[in-house]
Amino acid sequence: MKIETIIGDYKIFLDKVFGRLKEAGFKLEEFKELDHIAYRTENIAEYEKMKKELLEFSKKYSEKMFGGRLILICLLENPIVYNNFTINGFELLAPKENSAHKKGLDHAEFVVKTTLPEFQEKHKDIVFDLHAYAREENPELVLHFENCTAKFHTRSLLEVRNIKNESLK
Repeated sequence: MKIETIIGDYKIFLDKVFGRLKEAGFKLEEFKELDHIAYRTENIAEYEKMKKELLEFSKKYSEKMFGGRLILICLLENPIVYNNFTINGFELLAPKENSAHKKGLDHAEFVVKTTLPEFQEKHKDIVFDLHAYAREENPELVLHFENCTAKFHTRSLLEVRNIKNESLK
């Protein structure tokens, strides 16, 4: 089985994300890495089913409550390769209570080569969502497009969650 049978066609999703970023004036050279892509589920039963399936593709993982819902972060056994990016992580999001998000691939998270203030200043014509910009753990700039989102950090989520190749499940 391939991971696409669980998460859908990530290539179409990433084509959309990268297309929107290019239209907005971003350059690939600004990103140190594309550390993970994320999938939203509509209910807990779907989350638990996908979690079980995704763990078969994972070397290591971390699951914890964040923002009122469970989030699973996986270090993939076989990274997803897209263009010049090797994507080592995958994030599975349980639904928040009273949330109306559609299920499916939701966002891609990039590690930028500069500080977030420098990145924001470079793109001062862009209106970022700043709801998580001031948070203590892994602040981010968020850019919403139609049917996809890009998030920008200075540290990968795998690093923040301390999921390393040498640790055990």
